[in-house]
Amino acid sequence: MAKPCLTAKQDAFVKAYILKRNATEAAIEAGYSEKTAGHIGSENLTKPDIARAIEEHQIKTNSEFTYSKDKKLKILEAVMNACKEDDVEKGVINATAVISAIKEHNLMMGHNAPTESTSTIKVEKSLAERLTNASKR
Repeated sequence: MAKPCLTAKQDAFVKAYILKRNATEAAIEAGYSEKTAGHIGSENLTKPDIARAIEEHQIKTNSEFTYSKDKKLKILEAVMNACKEDDVEKGVINATAVISAIKEHNLMMGHNAPTESTSTIKVEKSLAERLTNASKR
């Protein structure tokens, strides 16, 4: 795939659009007139070179995010392992860091998602019935 050939304004539009996700705001940010920004922004999104540049930026951003997430997970694992080692005099070197790293690791891995409960509880009398019966005594 050939690299998109963009003008300086179009390149600025692409970069602003990636950040703002709004064509009108991106057009204004890129230096287009506020009066025509809505029209120009919409038109820019239909131009093949601009659409391809936006797609390429998104692919690059997604791959960098994935790498970044993996790298963060590895760092958190290293922190957990380093901080849980016992010190002869002090015990665990830094329990707070271990707990914090485990919590963050769980969040990033989705381990904190709620689980479905299937248990049921049988109630003989409702709270209202019990209170009403208690007051009659």
